[in-house]
Amino acid sequence: MGVLTVSTVEIADHLVVRVGGECDMSVSDELAVALTAATASSPRTEVDLGALRFVDSSGLHVLVMAYHAAQSRRAVLYVTNAVGMVATVLELTGVGALLAPPSQDAR
Repeated sequence: MGVLTVSTVEIADHLVVRVGGECDMSVSDELAVALTAATASSPRTEVDLGALRFVDSSGLHVLVMAYHAAQSRRAVLYVTNAVGMVATVLELTGVGALLAPPSQDAR
């Protein structure tokens, strides 16, 4: 079973959802709830994965669904600070490119 930590802070013009620990099927609903709330209340949501050590396909699914939900609201959701195995999984699956931070011009 994964142990997931999720916290949300408001920084300047956007929300930052900080995710840590492990995100697997047993805890992915917690991430979904946090991302749904963030994207519903902010036009721009950064998902900081710097403290996330593990993510499986259910966690990736939550990230992609949150991205699409934000897009449907004309909002932006992107990930930052992925490292190690999490960065590798995002890169290999193509999810990292989908959830890349917007360019400075797009903001």
